[in-house]
Amino acid sequence: MMAENAQAAADPLHEHMDVVARLADMIAGDDQQRFMLVFESLANQVDGFLTRSGDEAVRHARSLLLQTAEPHLARARSARRPDLTSRQAPASDSLLTDLVFLKNARKLIRDRDRIVGGVLTLDFPDCVAIGTDDGWCCSGTLVAPNVVVTAAHCVAGGCSKRIFVGEDLAFPGDGQVIEVQDAVAHPHYQQPSPTEDLAVLILSEAVDVRPRAIAGAHVLQEAATVRLAGYGNTDVFSSGGYGRRRIVDVPLASTDAKYGADQQTEFVAGAPFLDRDSCNGDSGGPAYIQFGDGWYLAGATSRATASSIRPCGDGGIYTSVSAYEDWVRSVPGGHWDKA
Repeated sequence: MMAENAQAAADPLHEHMDVVARLADMIAGDDQQRFMLVFESLANQVDGFLTRSGDEAVRHARSLLLQTAEPHLARARSARRPDLTSRQAPASDSLLTDLVFLKNARKLIRDRDRIVGGVLTLDFPDCVAIGTDDGWCCSGTLVAPNVVVTAAHCVAGGCSKRIFVGEDLAFPGDGQVIEVQDAVAHPHYQQPSPTEDLAVLILSEAVDVRPRAIAGAHVLQEAATVRLAGYGNTDVFSSGGYGRRRIVDVPLASTDAKYGADQQTEFVAGAPFLDRDSCNGDSGGPAYIQFGDGWYLAGATSRATASSIRPCGDGGIYTSVSAYEDWVRSVPGGHWDKA
C-alpha cells in the first residue's frame, strides 16, 4: 500500500494550502463555519489560478501570496472578523453548517498525507470504468476476481455491459476491456427512490488485479475522511472530463436527514470548500477508507445530497457496501474463494 500513500505527494495544491489555512485561521478564529467560508474563498481562487496558469505564473502567484500574507494576518489580528468575502452565509441544509463535516474538513486540510486538489493516479487499479456497448458512463470497484460493485442506477440506466481496467479510456490498448456476464441491481432498488443504490456485475472472465477488501462498519464510524476514485467529469457543472482515473480525499459529514441519506445504509461526504467531489461518471465508484496500512472499500458513489445546488461539488451520498456485503456475496457466479 506504500505506492497508494505516496501518491498524495503529487497533489500540487499542498504547498499553497498552509498559507491559505493560516490566513483563514487568523481571520476566523474559533468560528469553524467562518473558517471554512474564508478558506473556500481563498483556496478556490488559488486553485483556479494554478489550473489556468503556466509554471512561471504559478511561481509568481506563490511568491505574491506569501508576500501578501502577513499584512492580511496583521489586519486579522486587529479586527478578528473583517468582511473579506462577499459570500452569503450558507443555507441551513448546506454541509458547511454540519459540525461533523466542519471538524473533519479541518483535519483534512492539515493532513499532508491527504489529497485535497484531486490528482490522476496509477494506483487503485481495482477502480474500473463501466460502459454500454458503445460508450462509457459509470465507475465501479473490483471486489472479487470476477465481481464488480457499482450503483444500481447505472444498471437501471443500461450502463452495465462491459468494464475497462486501466488508467485512461483514451488509450484502451493500455488496459483491458471485459464483458459483463450478468448485471444484478439490489432487489429493493426502485426508481425514482434513490436508496438501496447498489449493484453487482459478474464478469465473463477474471481480472488479473487484486480485488479490494470491504471495510467493516466499525471502520467507517471511526474515520474522518474517505478517498474517492472514479473516471467521472471534472467540473462542478459536469460538462466534461470523463475518462481518466482520479482520486481525491473528502471529509465525512453527519447523516442528518436533511441531506437525504439513509442513516442505516448510506453515509455523506464531500468537499464544497475546494469544489472537489464525485461527479457524473463517478457513479458506482469507490469511496475508500484507510485502516492500518491498507485501504478498504467503504462505499459506492450514489448521488448528490438533497441540499446540493450544482450538479457536482456540493457533497455526495454513498451506499455503505458493508451494509450489503452478504447480499453482494450471494449473487450467483462470483469467485469469492479466489479473492
